Amino acid sequence: MSYRVALVSDLHCGSIFGLAPESFRTSDDRIYQLNPGQRFLLEVWKHAISAIKKIRPDAIIVNGDVIDGMQHAQRGTELTLPLLFDQRGAAIELLKPLAKLAPMYFVQGTEYHDCKAGASVESVAEDLHAVRYTGLGTGKFSKEVLDLDIDGVVLNVAHGISVAVGFYRATPLDREGIWSALAGKEGKSPRADAVIRAHAHSFVHVEHPSKHIIQMPCFELQTRYMRKNSVYRMMPDIGFIWLDVDPKEKTRGQDPITVHKQLYPLPKVPVTKYSAGSK
Repeated sequence: MSYRVALVSDLHCGSIFGLAPESFRTSDDRIYQLNPGQRFLLEVWKHAISAIKKIRPDAIIVNGDVIDGMQHAQRGTELTLPLLFDQRGAAIELLKPLAKLAPMYFVQGTEYHDCKAGASVESVAEDLHAVRYTGLGTGKFSKEVLDLDIDGVVLNVAHGISVAVGFYRATPLDREGIWSALAGKEGKSPRADAVIRAHAHSFVHVEHPSKHIIQMPCFELQTRYMRKNSVYRMMPDIGFIWLDVDPKEKTRGQDPITVHKQLYPLPKVPVTKYSAGSK
């Protein structure tokens, strides 16, 4: 029997650059209005939900940073939903359609976004009746690491990874794959057939002889932090991935995993036309 696993990550609900549901009613009883970037992201998200429905997944994994958090570094200046329970409510509303499709697993994101000990993602996962699982870290419905064994094929899913961009985007994944192979060989962790990370907001797929190492795309547009480092070098990839898993292929000594991606073009950047005599 073969299986299909869909994965989404980095919704960043609450950020002016992140996902937000339409006509969301906040805790102070106002209807939240989407900015142009969020309208684009919401249309992309609706398409992604429709696409995931069509592929009929057996499981769905949400790989961290579902909300944007308090934004201490920016003093909250890039938040449209400053209250955490509003951010959680927005995330729940967006993820509800996926929760109806298949068993859902949650992985905690960074503490900067998903709060200390993943408290916010844990709350979202519980409200959506996510699968309880055992693993590394604290939490009942979410943990820092998910090692999902699908009839002998192991997916190792965690949010965090070192970030490298430009010409070296694949370097952290290549390194993660080597460390995974060493840890599995020494019996320090399950032998992972796929190592899946998020956090860097760009899609990268590195393939070793015995495993896939994947960095997931996101659902957040380019932030001020990214533009500060480089307008062009740090551009996000918007979308999601899914894996076809065939345990029988592994028993035959063949690759049991096929990686698929659905990426969406970024919205056009408006330009300012020069006008002689303008002030």
